[in-house]
Amino acid sequence: MGEAAPNVRYSEVLRGRLYMLLQSLRRRPFGRFMLEIQALEALGPAEFDRSVDGQLAWILDYAKKNVPFYRAGAWQDAVSGGSDALATWPVLEKEHLRAGFDALLAKPQPRDTLIQKTSGSTGTPIRVATTYHADAWGWAEKYAGRLRYGIPVGARSLRLSHDSRPLRNFLLGQKSIPSLMSEEMIDEALDYVRRQRPTLIEGPPSALFYLARRFREKGMRSPLVPFARTGGEQLYEFQRKAIESCIAHTVVNSYACTETGALAYSCREGSMHVCADHVHMEIFEGDVPAKIGDFGDIVATSLRNTAMPLVRYRVGDRGRLSPKRCPCGAPQPVLVDLQARSEDQFQTADGEFRHGSEIISRLDDFFADPVADCVRQVQFRQENRTRWEALVEIGPVPPVDDNASHSLPAIADRLASIVRRTYGSACEVETRVVDVIPRDGGKLRYYGSSGLTGT
Repeated sequence: MGEAAPNVRYSEVLRGRLYMLLQSLRRRPFGRFMLEIQALEALGPAEFDRSVDGQLAWILDYAKKNVPFYRAGAWQDAVSGGSDALATWPVLEKEHLRAGFDALLAKPQPRDTLIQKTSGSTGTPIRVATTYHADAWGWAEKYAGRLRYGIPVGARSLRLSHDSRPLRNFLLGQKSIPSLMSEEMIDEALDYVRRQRPTLIEGPPSALFYLARRFREKGMRSPLVPFARTGGEQLYEFQRKAIESCIAHTVVNSYACTETGALAYSCREGSMHVCADHVHMEIFEGDVPAKIGDFGDIVATSLRNTAMPLVRYRVGDRGRLSPKRCPCGAPQPVLVDLQARSEDQFQTADGEFRHGSEIISRLDDFFADPVADCVRQVQFRQENRTRWEALVEIGPVPPVDDNASHSLPAIADRLASIVRRTYGSACEVETRVVDVIPRDGGKLRYYGSSGLTGT
């Protein structure tokens, strides 16, 4: 849809400047780093590449001199070479980080070291160390990405997040709603948007999609705010369409992980630009680098983290690096065909394996069909190679199309067709209506194994 210009309030600008000042006093000068990022983005591609290559060479030299892990095992050959010889470094796996946390800590440890932990949604939680400096650089990437759309630091926003910090919300003029599991929470979100007219609504794509469906039930048939920022999950096209029809004129997409911080951010052209001044990104097929343009595992090297510099870390997602630059003119590489959680493979009726995102991408046609007007969310669960279950959360039919058929048999037929097209015609699908499909931290997994609700 057409992009609406944000109506920047003077109070928002003041809040943003105050917040940046306070964070600088806390040794997180992300405002200064934002200026550095903008200066780098103004460079030509060749000059930009030389700058980030210099940062890569520096962090490799630092890692081999200060991190015990890289002086043992398969990494010995890597550190014996030149500091800029990234091609010699093996891939660092999640298992290495789980088992070798202490050895991956830099010695001596920077004084401003922080310990963070992943959510554990892909297995045992992973601890990772970072610094205030690296943490602030990740914040700078987020806010610099928002500035591409004219969204200032301090813009009034609604956050769909369990990470509610009253002081931060007060300073930035934010409101946090931790869950959309009750009618009261939905009404609270709608009331806030109507009264306060925030510039931005932020949250996981599945949560924003659910909010859009609930707003639609209440008669909302046009965007209410200029922007919605998605992150924390893979963004699908049916989610984008729903969000841009009932919530925001424009979806701003971001990609990050706890271990490395910011990885990519969208631009006005819709491209996902790698945060190349923060991480060096490669694509691997197994243990071998893929050619530019080939699809494979995303491998990232953190360029700013001196507490635990992760070199060639396989983040657990897949994608491609485009051989072409973005028409917007920004010098950063472009990430395309992002596929989150590469281990989420399901067996077809013929015994082959296909990623769960294949079945979810087909929900684009399902939610465009009037038969799905009353469907709030869907979750597929596989019991075995040929048996599936589709959970459906249903609400009242919104006042959009009074002549549409919304029968459960018609819904079940569409969902069964999606499963069979993806995992084989021999699949049997049972559709069950449930009051609520459980979420994990506000996020919905659209697929899983039977018995593992919300996983």
